[in-house]
Amino acid sequence: MDVQIEHLDTHEVRLTIPVADDVVTRAQRDVARKLSKDLRIPGFRPGNAPLNVVMASVGPEVFAAELANELAARVYSQVIDEAGIEPYGPGQLEDLKREPTQLIVRVPLEPVVDLKDYRSIRLPVSAVTVTDEEIEAELQDLREDNAIVEMVERPAQAGDVVEAVIVGVSEGEELLRSSRRPLVLDHERVAIPGLVDAIIGMSAGEHKDQTLTIPDDFDDERLRGKTLDLSIDVQRVSSRALPEIDDALAQAVGQFDTLAELREDLRRRLLEQKQRQADQQYASQVLDAFTNLSAISYPPAFIEDRLDDAMADFKEDVQKLDQMPFEDWLKMQGKTEQQVRDELRPATEARARRGLVMREVARAEKLDVSDAEIAAEVEREMSLFDSTSSRLRRVLQREENRRSIENRILSNKVLQRMAQIARGEADAPQEPADAAAEAISQAPLTSS
Repeated sequence: MDVQIEHLDTHEVRLTIPVADDVVTRAQRDVARKLSKDLRIPGFRPGNAPLNVVMASVGPEVFAAELANELAARVYSQVIDEAGIEPYGPGQLEDLKREPTQLIVRVPLEPVVDLKDYRSIRLPVSAVTVTDEEIEAELQDLREDNAIVEMVERPAQAGDVVEAVIVGVSEGEELLRSSRRPLVLDHERVAIPGLVDAIIGMSAGEHKDQTLTIPDDFDDERLRGKTLDLSIDVQRVSSRALPEIDDALAQAVGQFDTLAELREDLRRRLLEQKQRQADQQYASQVLDAFTNLSAISYPPAFIEDRLDDAMADFKEDVQKLDQMPFEDWLKMQGKTEQQVRDELRPATEARARRGLVMREVARAEKLDVSDAEIAAEVEREMSLFDSTSSRLRRVLQREENRRSIENRILSNKVLQRMAQIARGEADAPQEPADAAAEAISQAPLTSS
């Protein structure tokens, strides 16, 4: 079949497919029979009206559209196979030309990633350290957590804990409400400037009205530059005494005999935490480096599918977090669904590009996930629930959950291998132990 293939800038192809006259004749007859089954044409039984009568009944445009779909169904798969095209999704019929009969079909292509010379990527690794100042800050937090709080019958002083109902109104609109929230009277712990000074000196059961002006650079955008009329009702005042930083504090917070042991444990845990954060940040930087180096091509339909998934997740989050239908949320925000979709597009596209690169790295490096690794992850997740429930095990072993677990394990392997490459520590890729494991899912891997 002499098919014309036009490659488009959108990572799609436009196919011009000639259709033989005998194929057209048979297709016309079959379309007329199908359409006439749903028509009541006087003088003819359903499915037996002649071609010209059916065309006159439904109109030439309707008949042409049905004929085009019928012809596409008959020749499309054969054309795709013979042309060696790897479609991402279904083709779109653009036109049906006559004399000679030709189908014009637009086909999205499977995304393609050229990693370039990815093994030449190198990124420096920063050493992780814990300073004495960070240890002291942790100890101060432990002092705060172990403060001795006792109710007192006196006016509030700096450092006390108060429970108060605080309402802030600006131009008739309530912008602040705190219902008996414990508040430590410390300027560094209370964000609203002037509030601590307004409460100091008040006793339990006392009411005060106070006006405060919020700075223009305040963190909360709703309050910036506002003049707040505060209504303050103090319910309780408590003193707050901090313990000394000594062996007694170490013994109170854990299995430690001395302050030195507590300091060493804090240093170890801080170092582990900072190392995890540094590793995550490094992996993100490496992934960006791989993505920026790569040449990535995909059709518009690929991103639209990713946006469909992102919108579904967004709507689910609105339902869970805001406890309202998505349509009501849109009205409250003054937005349309298309506007939300457009807002999600940049992040969705960036995530999709990173996922495509990760998928290609998995192929290039011949990374796979074994059944044993999936089983081990199932056991690990079971242990998190401290459960031997057979029902939970069945849920985790469902095919869709196993695929999710496999994807997560493979994503972690890819990120680790990319980090090894960037540090100059990666050996040449090895063949997978199981040849079947080389068949990686066509969906992009999970990316950060």
